[in-house]
Amino acid sequence: MRLGTLKAPFKFASTQLTILTVLVYAALFTSVLVYDEPYSVPKDTGGLDIDRAYDALSKITIGPHPYISHTNDVVRDYLLSRLQTIAARQDYIHVSDDLTSNVTYTRQSSYAVYFEGNNVLLKIDGKEPSSDGVLFSCHFDSVSTAPGATDNGMSVATLLEMAEYLSWPSRRPRRTAVFFFNNGEEDALNGAHAYFEHPWSNLTSTFINLEGAASGGRPLVFRSTAYGPIQSLRSKDVKHPHATVLTSEAFSAGMIRSATDYEVFAKGVKGEAAGMQGFDLAFYENRAYYHTPRDSIPGMGHGKAKEALWAMLETIRGSGLSLLNDAEPGTDASASVYFDIFGKSVVVFKQSSLYAFNIGLLVLGPLISIGLITWVVLASRKRSSTVLTSYVFIGAESVPASRSEAKWKVFIRALLGWERFWVALLVAVLVHVGLVTAFLKLNPNIVHSHAYAVLASFLGVSFLALVLPLQALHSILPPTYVSQKLSTTLSLYSFTWILLVVSTTWLSTRHFASLYWVTILNLSALLVATLELIHAGRRGDPGNEKGTRSFLFMSHHEQEVRAEGAVAGRRQVRGVLYEAPEHSHHDYEATTNGGHAEGRASEAEGALIETDPTEITPLIHQHRRQTQGGSEYITVDAPDDVAIIGKAADEYGWWIAQVLLLVPPATVLLFQLEVLLLNALMHTLPDGSPPSVVYLMLAAFSTLIFIPIMPFAHKLPQTLNIIIAGVVVLILAVSWVTFPFTLQSPFRVYFQQSVEVSPTTPGLSINGVNVHHTVLSEVVRAETTVTGLPGYIDRYIVPEIPSSRHARVSCDLKGMRPDLLTCAWDTDMIPSPGGNSSLASSPSTWLDVRTARLNATRALVSVRGANTRGCRLYFDRPVTFLYVHPPSNSDPDTPSRAPSPVPYEKMRMQGGYEMPAAGVKEARLWSRTWDRTFLVEVGWEQDAHTSSSEESQGLSGRAACEYAEYASALAGPGSGLIPAFEEVKEFLPLWALPSKLADGLAEVWTKFSV
Repeated sequence: MRLGTLKAPFKFASTQLTILTVLVYAALFTSVLVYDEPYSVPKDTGGLDIDRAYDALSKITIGPHPYISHTNDVVRDYLLSRLQTIAARQDYIHVSDDLTSNVTYTRQSSYAVYFEGNNVLLKIDGKEPSSDGVLFSCHFDSVSTAPGATDNGMSVATLLEMAEYLSWPSRRPRRTAVFFFNNGEEDALNGAHAYFEHPWSNLTSTFINLEGAASGGRPLVFRSTAYGPIQSLRSKDVKHPHATVLTSEAFSAGMIRSATDYEVFAKGVKGEAAGMQGFDLAFYENRAYYHTPRDSIPGMGHGKAKEALWAMLETIRGSGLSLLNDAEPGTDASASVYFDIFGKSVVVFKQSSLYAFNIGLLVLGPLISIGLITWVVLASRKRSSTVLTSYVFIGAESVPASRSEAKWKVFIRALLGWERFWVALLVAVLVHVGLVTAFLKLNPNIVHSHAYAVLASFLGVSFLALVLPLQALHSILPPTYVSQKLSTTLSLYSFTWILLVVSTTWLSTRHFASLYWVTILNLSALLVATLELIHAGRRGDPGNEKGTRSFLFMSHHEQEVRAEGAVAGRRQVRGVLYEAPEHSHHDYEATTNGGHAEGRASEAEGALIETDPTEITPLIHQHRRQTQGGSEYITVDAPDDVAIIGKAADEYGWWIAQVLLLVPPATVLLFQLEVLLLNALMHTLPDGSPPSVVYLMLAAFSTLIFIPIMPFAHKLPQTLNIIIAGVVVLILAVSWVTFPFTLQSPFRVYFQQSVEVSPTTPGLSINGVNVHHTVLSEVVRAETTVTGLPGYIDRYIVPEIPSSRHARVSCDLKGMRPDLLTCAWDTDMIPSPGGNSSLASSPSTWLDVRTARLNATRALVSVRGANTRGCRLYFDRPVTFLYVHPPSNSDPDTPSRAPSPVPYEKMRMQGGYEMPAAGVKEARLWSRTWDRTFLVEVGWEQDAHTSSSEESQGLSGRAACEYAEYASALAGPGSGLIPAFEEVKEFLPLWALPSKLADGLAEVWTKFSV
């Protein structure tokens, strides 16, 4: 009695399994969610001054500071003063105020860029100077619609504090450290391209790029080039690493539509500078505030900004010191696999190691399983020869079966148990297809604001879709020849083996390691299958769900006896009905353990010499019964009195080890990835990302998380199913009718204003070159455009903006941003460039555009914008030559005139970013000074099929300049005004925020031709 009580908690039964399952999953889910939150700043910050860094963050985020704003200059001046103060402490620390690095390149072969950089750099010479220095990079510009607390104020404050930390003589690093504060990143990674024009670029071979792709939270290693730099996360000083190779490969596959300076540093400059090894460290959570006014310190919540800042500081100090001081410089270019566990430690190894381990599992796993299955069969047949004697008695006469089960029925029954894993998996897939379809049809954007409710619904549906089919099949068609636990375990292992084949193939052919979790899942499934087969082999029987020994593994003689009706305690004799003593399962085992003599004695006691029927033969009606084998036997018992032989064997302990081996390892890795991807993707829907990607991701990961519980599903109680189903129904009912955008998770509205001014072009002549000087006479049209999700931008946003109510509004799905709807209308709200110019005085103060034809395929286009540093040229035909003439020595704002075409060789494009053969139809021009005149020489290919009259038409297009300053941005006196943006911003509903669509909030343009 006492032993039974002690064994009860370890019994494989419904209550015990439910308690363990709920506790394990609850603990794992809670741990992942808790560690996903930022952690508090410790009292001992190890030499880092978090308050000083937080003060720097406050100064950097005084307001939006894009490249074409005067606030950008204010932020730059603050950085320069801080770095000069640091450099003054030691003679081995140097500052570079880079006002000379210019670069011309093409971006994605779609447009050309000319950029005059004004980056700021700090260099701390290492004790052992070499070319293996470390670059710490961030950009200090923001977008025009956000103060940029996360993008990228956190990074700037972090590197300022890191520079302060290393400036102390006792912390002077072994290798040279270059701190790079670049400008113009938001406009196409311009500052990073300019880095390779600076002489210090030859000193660095590894890099860490700091970014912000959201608002607050924990920074994540977005991507890494190789094994060398990512190893730095294993430093003991990195207390809370957060990394996964999955996001890196999502970038490589084009699934994440974003760009950072990482790609410029990793690629290098063809023919001049090799690409560096390094990684991106970026914030990724709460993307709803990204590039909006709430990307601010208050927008992150009380105390959250300091926690997020500390998370980045701690990681950069630990990994940075490792790259600067470790024996290995971090340049190992081997492909890597990496992921963190609960944000406490990081696992890093080479892809070649994972590949070798996978091959070993693919080969050894099946061999081990087949060997153990063979042992179970042999052990079962050996035991059968002993147990069979308990059923056969002296003088017994078998009763011929009156009918036998058809062979095809026996075959089908033999399959029962092996198919149910796959049936349940198929049901889960079909259920999830329906669930995803329902979300997409009823409320596709609800995941934007209620992501964790949607996550809970997918987890609940996954559990029910996998468990209920297994329970139903177990109840309706219990396996005859093997236990459901064993068959499902082996099927689960087969499933993970197939996944491992896919993972290894992907690793071999595409060098993608994001399926690293499959290796862990397969290893866990192999260990659990091994335990289950060992357990079956020790019993000498794989068991089944009827309590009898498995018919599949009996000897031929035993199968015949079973088929003919040998039932313990009953046999038919001629003339006498004999009550034979019953033998329990333990009696049979005793027989096999040396108890043969006692068994034979017992049988002798029950033996009877059979005789012909006499007057004492009982005249009791005999009944026919069906056996396990499909034949019939005869008994005198009433039908209700016949019990099935034995009962299902109890199991103690083994199942606990199996649950703990199978559930936690895979669940931790999969749920971490699911939460990470959910946080990264949930707020991308207003950007035009398809919601199906998010829901399919949730369906896949939720299903995989509960697959490990399938071998034990038939023991789980219906009460648990009812509770989970009730919660799921409630969540779905609310989710499908709730408005998807809230104050906390707002809708994003992309704004831009376009102002066309009419030109007059009187002819001029300069040194024999015909020049057309465009004088702007009046505003032709001012158009406000807002872009956002269809069904929201046109229905809820545009009608609430006063200037649209009495205007003709046109909406186009093929607008300014793919997958979004652009609505436009004319407005009389005219922007002002600020500075010394205003549209009220004359439109001519906005743009000064001049053109000149040099020859049949060359032309000069001069463009100057008032109070701006950014202009553009749009061409109606591709240009294959582009050269920006330098300013004249006498007047830096006036380019030197070039009356004759410059040689083609003078077009110097950065290596690897050359002019494509097909040319480009857009050129973006950026100056480090205000009111700069760009003199651009362009050339185009002569078309052999073009007539002389067509060729004489030359080149036409548009010249434009960009503006991004507005009153509420606190840009200071003399800044520009964009009243149309102020109107949209003011009349947006509380659940929507404005964001910039392009480099400028307002673009003023005019047509030109040469």
